[in-house]
Amino acid sequence: MTADPLPAPDPAPSTSAGAGTGTGTSAGSAGRAAAHRGAQSPVYSDRPHRLLKPGVRAVLNRLVMRVDLEGVENVPHGEPLIFAGNHSSWLDGPLVVIEAPRTVRCLVKSEMYTRIVGRMLLFSGQIPIDRGRPDRDALHTALDELSRGGAIGVFPEGTRGSGEMAAVQHGIAYLAVHGRCRVLPVACLNTAQALPKGARWPRRSVRVRVVFGNPFEVEVPANPRSRRALAAVAEDIRVRLLDHLETARATHGGSTV
Repeated sequence: MTADPLPAPDPAPSTSAGAGTGTGTSAGSAGRAAAHRGAQSPVYSDRPHRLLKPGVRAVLNRLVMRVDLEGVENVPHGEPLIFAGNHSSWLDGPLVVIEAPRTVRCLVKSEMYTRIVGRMLLFSGQIPIDRGRPDRDALHTALDELSRGGAIGVFPEGTRGSGEMAAVQHGIAYLAVHGRCRVLPVACLNTAQALPKGARWPRRSVRVRVVFGNPFEVEVPANPRSRRALAAVAEDIRVRLLDHLETARATHGGSTV
């Protein structure tokens, strides 16, 4: 499963000088009166996660792979949250969903929704997204989930690569600002080594680390639909995600690739 970012929809242009960069409230607890007026997508029942995930996690971590899980105590419950991780392997998305101590619905490229994989993604509540255009259906589904206090998973680099957080797309900023929620950084380390390109099965000899960081708030711009303002929020998120990635990597070592 590959969890990919949401292209920010075309925002309304700024109507006054400075409206694009000025900030108002924080998008966390202080500003949680959500601005989103969603499409009211169907409510997803997380019963499969609650019933099946502990067993799946045990099999994955003890038999299929060797996974070191860190920072679980940093994950808050009972509030809307965006899990944001680096992306260097196909494993990253499933690991965030399986290892997180709460239900996470990732944005997954629509090409994955075929045959048994597609059925599994839908069963587990993952959200299909068309990466070739601003996908408003995916946008509203994600914002609906946040408005209900749920958690969304995003890999804002866009596609699998070095996982170094050199650049992020602006969709994560749109979700954080309009979903009025905090962002929790996730570092997925050694996943590309555990599942090299072309491999069909993870290498158990490679120890993988999934490190959950401390959630942080983003500033809500005075004009939350300004492209320039969202770009500034996205850059702030990128810097924070990179800081967490570098800290996690320095703590016990590990590579993103």
